[in-house]
Amino acid sequence: MSKGDCQIGVFAAYASAKGRALVDRELYLPKSWTEDADRCRAARIPEGKSFATKPELARAMVRRALDSALPIA
Repeated sequence: MSKGDCQIGVFAAYASAKGRALVDRELYLPKSWTEDADRCRAARIPEGKSFATKPELARAMVRRALDSALPIA
């Protein structure tokens, strides 16, 4: 397996006094994957999935959490 042959998940967790749960996730793909349409198609990556850094993915998940019904103080 070469260095570029991986898929990594970025996860968002919610914690309260009552417990913890994973509430969102994003698939991180290296730029070498997103630039190779045939590879993405073979791996069944949804069309239109573009490269995003892990911090960019995390920011999107935080925005979704803040816009959700989660009781965030």
